[in-house]
Order: sequence, then C-alpha cells, then structure tokens
Amino acid sequence: MRRIVVIDPCGAAQRALLDRNLAALAAAGFEIDARLYARRAGHRFDPDGVAARRALVESALADAEPAIVLCARGGYGGSDLLDGLDWARLERAAPKLLAGCSDAGALQCAAWTRLGWPSLHGPMPGSTLWRPGGADVASLLDAFRRWPGAVRGSIAVTPVGACPEAAGTLFGGCFTVLGDLVGTPDFPPSLQGAILFVEDVNESAPRLLRAWNQWRRMGLDRGLAALVLGGFTHRDDAEADALERLPGWLAQRSACPVFRSADFGHLAPNFPLMLGAAARVEDGALRWFHAPRAA
Repeated sequence: MRRIVVIDPCGAAQRALLDRNLAALAAAGFEIDARLYARRAGHRFDPDGVAARRALVESALADAEPAIVLCARGGYGGSDLLDGLDWARLERAAPKLLAGCSDAGALQCAAWTRLGWPSLHGPMPGSTLWRPGGADVASLLDAFRRWPGAVRGSIAVTPVGACPEAAGTLFGGCFTVLGDLVGTPDFPPSLQGAILFVEDVNESAPRLLRAWNQWRRMGLDRGLAALVLGGFTHRDDAEADALERLPGWLAQRSACPVFRSADFGHLAPNFPLMLGAAARVEDGALRWFHAPRAA
C-alpha cells in the first residue's frame, strides 16, 4: 500500500473538500497520513505559524521511510520555510516524492536543487481544481502507485512558430514562484539542457515579460532545450486577452523552441509533470519518463 503524507505548508485548505478527497484516496487503496496545520499555532504568517509550517514539512521529508508527500493546496508560504529547514538532515533521509503546484513549487524547486529529489507538479486535494474523476488526477494517482519505480506521463503541446523537436531534463512550475528563488541556493545555478515548463495565475502579460527579460539578462535562458508555456489565466477579461498573445511575445524573446499547452497550470486539467524527468517534445506531445537511480 502506497503511503501518502498530506501536509498544508502554504495556504489553508478547504477542510470539508480536503477531507472528502482524502477519504476517496483511502478508498482507492492509499494509506493516508495527514499532518495538517494546527490553528492553535496562530496566524500562518506569524513567526510561530512559520515555525509550525516548517515543522510539518521537515517531519514529512525527514521520515526514514520512502513516502509520497502531497501538498493540500498552494496559496502563499512555501518560500517562508526554506532557510530554516535542516537540509543536512534531509540529505540523510529516504528520498520523497513531493507533489503539488503553485506556491508549493518553492519547496519542489529547493528539493530538486539541494537534494536531487524529483517532484510532481500537479493537482492538490485541498483545491476545487482537484476533480476526483478527472484524467489529470487519475494520471497523478497512477504515478503515485508506480513510484519509486519507473514513472511516465505526457501532455499535448503546440509549437509557437516553427519549432523543432526538443529533448532535455524537465524543470519548472509557477513562473513567479520560481522567479522569486532566482539567485538563491534553492534555484539551480544553470538551466542548461532543461525543458522549462511554466504557468501562472492573475499576473499580467507586461509583468511576465518583465520577469522573462530579467531571466534572459541573467543568462538563465542560455542553453535551454525548450520553453513550454501552460495556462496563464486571469480573472480580468482584458488581461486574459493580452495573455493569449503572451506565447508569441515570449517566443520573440527566446532563442530556444517555444511550445504551449492547455494541459497544466492553475486550471483543470492539470496533468502531472515531473521535475527531474527525462523529457522529449515531438509529434504534438511532451512525454516524460523517470526511472529510479541504480543502487
């Protein structure tokens, strides 16, 4: 039986929704170990709240046994926790598969950069975007059942302009969450050979273009195998219209092939993508594969 440790290190999950979805996971044959934030710790952003959230993360990641660590939802708060984690202790722990997206991506980026642990960008059970009967959730659970063995997945992609095929190591997440880690020990020093996938929510096209200009001026686009753009969604219709043109504008500012996909982001479906997996883009699909390292 696969064990899933569920934590809420970022925003507060909708508890009734989370409880229903965790009960469904248990009925599907998973062992659920929920380690959720205690309200008595105070506000999540206060020092005691940050310490309590950090303790949740460290207790899950430092576990002696392999496990899947599933974040209940995103929101804000992942980057609060990075400096105080005992990374030396985590280096001695059994590798964990950290699953989630949005602000949980800060933890995933740090786990990949510091520990070499792969993680899954995908749906979270404390969010309304978790659809119990959805193909994206089914794909995530299939990955859970296969891990720590070989895991694979795919999404549909469309080239922006004349794009050749691409191959590289998959890396990415929420663009602004990743951008806030650039230049820190929690972000890779180079993205050489990476297929970078990014998505975001409620950010305007000008702000995203400004951020990409910074990445380029820092040389982070140097050697990228490809850039894959997921959902960039916004509640404002005018902003949403501009975001429809964003892939073309980013392609004009990028030396690597650029693709777009409606299969991931702060939306449904949000098919899993594994940081650290070997990936290839060809024939209208991004396919990824990850096998355990030989002992």
